[in-house]
Order: sequence, then structure tokens, then C-alpha cells
Amino acid sequence: MSLSSGTAPHVFPKTSRLARTLPRYTYWTYALAFLGAHLAFMPLFVLLLPRHVETFALENTANVLSWLLLSGGIVAGFANVAAGALGDHWVRRFGSRRGLIAIGTGMLFMAYVGLALAGSIASLFAAVVFFQIALNCCFSPLGALLADHFPDEVKGRLGGLLTAALPASSLLVVPIAFLYPDDGALPFLLIGGLVVACLLPLLVTWGLGPVIEIDHPLPKNSIDLAQDDNPVINPSLWADISLAWLSRILVQTGAAFVIGYIYLYLSVANLRQEGWSDTGPSEVLAALTAPSAVIAIMMTLIAGALSDRTRNRRIPLFAFACLFGAGMAILAMAGALAWFFVGYVVLQAALAAYLSVDTALIAQLVTGHPRRGLLLGVMNLSNTLPSIIVPVIALAAFNESEVGAILSGMFWAFALAALIAGALVLLIRSVR
Repeated sequence: MSLSSGTAPHVFPKTSRLARTLPRYTYWTYALAFLGAHLAFMPLFVLLLPRHVETFALENTANVLSWLLLSGGIVAGFANVAAGALGDHWVRRFGSRRGLIAIGTGMLFMAYVGLALAGSIASLFAAVVFFQIALNCCFSPLGALLADHFPDEVKGRLGGLLTAALPASSLLVVPIAFLYPDDGALPFLLIGGLVVACLLPLLVTWGLGPVIEIDHPLPKNSIDLAQDDNPVINPSLWADISLAWLSRILVQTGAAFVIGYIYLYLSVANLRQEGWSDTGPSEVLAALTAPSAVIAIMMTLIAGALSDRTRNRRIPLFAFACLFGAGMAILAMAGALAWFFVGYVVLQAALAAYLSVDTALIAQLVTGHPRRGLLLGVMNLSNTLPSIIVPVIALAAFNESEVGAILSGMFWAFALAALIAGALVLLIRSVR
């Protein structure tokens, strides 16, 4: 197996016949499994965890929540890289990542049982740590399947389908918030069971076949990975991966801030208007989530397909990163609930579209490399490090009497970071 080190952008290399004849159901079972992985964390961090913390630490919710997110984020960073490397070993030993995903699925259900039974802040910390290990044991090998089994010419559309799992999973917040407006164990158990139900079809049917090989052209100075026990990435490709990593971490840090603190922002910000005065933050969040999630799902599918059709990943990524920044800015200055709705919809739609195209770009960069699971694990640090960065910033900045103003300022900071992220994408050269 070999990987081109040419500097010209490559466009959808020839793939094996096997990759082109995968059963159609595999695309849907894979997408459903990805939805299950997102269901495992989105409702938890957006609603269930902050609400659960509020019952234990009513007077100090912001700080306790920040420490929980920080400890979980640190564990997630190590767990994802370790799971990526373990996934590569699993492929060499067993031919696929199926077994590791199955282990992660079982651990996720156990984690949700632990979260449901947590009766103190200490036990909640332990449950969150175990949850992060379980989530990454499942999520890391799932992400690597896109590079393992699917050709470049469908990565955009499939990336859109996979990224649709992010806003789609947030839709679960709506029935949970309305049916279970108060904290309790049952919502945790329901979500844990639903996660397993989404992952089982992929594990039972599989159908992905062996890992495909990519027939890349071999220009001068290319690296023959099959002859190298410790394959490396050529400098130009490494530079592009670094740029993609920096761009994603800037966007994902903003996203982690929204996911972790939007409930708190709604609780402390003066966003009420006629008709909402007696409505709690859970119900307002549910009302925000439904329209934004539907629009975001459509955006992921459109963005992924568009990047395939135009054979261009960079320009769409730049546009969506800037749009994400605009949504953050609207939330920062929104004084009326109506503008808050607008900003939240723009932010969620732009984030979903950005991640849709970015998923395809990253998979295209690492396809064919025998250490792609490890590379994707390192790349996924751009998803997990934000869950460390954000609570650290919050803990340093929070003053219990000025939480609303501090959160607004953080929205402005992450809006600027998104604009920088868009500019970095334009510097990538090995993929159009």
C-alpha cells in the first residue's frame, strides 16, 4: 500500500472494486450507528448532566459543571488516541474494528446505568469518567470505518449523512425536556437503551467486508508504506493535516462551549419575553433545538453532496466556518429571545455543514495510511481537547455574580476563532 506525497491536490483516486459494491444497507447501518454514538453524548451534555449537577450543587452549578466537563475531557483525550491505536491493532489481528465497537457499545450502556444511579457529586464524577472511556472506545473505531471501507467519491455524501447525526441527536433533547422536565434516573436509562439499539444493526449485519486498498499514483518521492514498518507522512501532507486540525479545534471549541453552557446561559441571561415568562430553561432549550436541528440535518446532507459534486472541500469549509462565527456573534449580543433563536439556528446549521465537509476532507487525507486509526485518534483530539479548554477558560473567568456577561463575552471570542478557522482551511493544498 502506498501514499502519494505529491503537492498537487488529489481528486478522488481510483478505489478497489470491493469499495464500489458494498451493499446499500451498510451505508444506513453505519449512519445509524453514528447516530447512536452521538445520542450517547448530545442529550447528556446539553441537558441531562447540567440539570443533574443543578440538583447537587444549586449554589455552585457553573463551577461544578466546569470541573465535570474538564475531568471528562481529559479522560476523553487520552481514551480516543488509545482507542485509535487499539483499533489499528484490532484490524491487523482480526481484520476489522467490529469487536472493539461491540465492547464500546456494552460499556456505554453500563456507563448510562452508572449515571442514572449516581447519587452524589463524587459518584457523578466517576460515572462521567467511565462514560468518556466507553464513548471513545466506541466512537474512535466508528470514525475510522469511513477511511477503512468507503471510497473518496462518496465521502462527502456519507460525511454529510454521518454529520447529520449531530443535530439529529440533539432532537432527543425535545421529548426528554418535555416528558421529563425534572431530574431523574429514567431519562438516562432510556437513552442508554436507545444507543445500543442504534449500534446493534451495524454490529449484527456488518457487511463492510475487508479493509479496502487505495490505488494512489506514485509520483517522485512517494512513500511506499507497505515497505515501512513505521510509516510516516510526507511534510506537505503533514502540514495540511495540521492546518485541518487547527481549523477544527477552533470551531469545535466554540461548539463545546455552546453544548456545555447553553443551558446555563438560558438560566442566567435576560432573554424572556411575553409568552415565555413562566417557562423554564429546559422547555426553552427544547423549543430552540427542534427547528435548528431539522435545518442542520438538511444542511449536512446538502453540504456533503455539494462538496462531492464540485470536488472542492476548502471553499465550503471556509464559508461554513464564517457562518458559524456569525451565529456565535448573534448569540453574544442577543437581548431578545427571538434573536437568540436566530443565532442558535444559524450556529447549529453552520456547524453541522462544516463538520460534514470536514469529515470528508480528513478521511480523504488519511485514506490508505496503515496508521489511519491512530491518525484519526490524534485528529480527534481537536474534538476532545475543546472539552478541556472550555471549562478551564470558564473556571478562570466565572464570577458567580456576572455569569451572564462572562458567557456573552465568550461567545464573542469564539466567533472570532471561527473566522480564523475558516482562513486556515484555505491554506490546505493536498485536497481541493
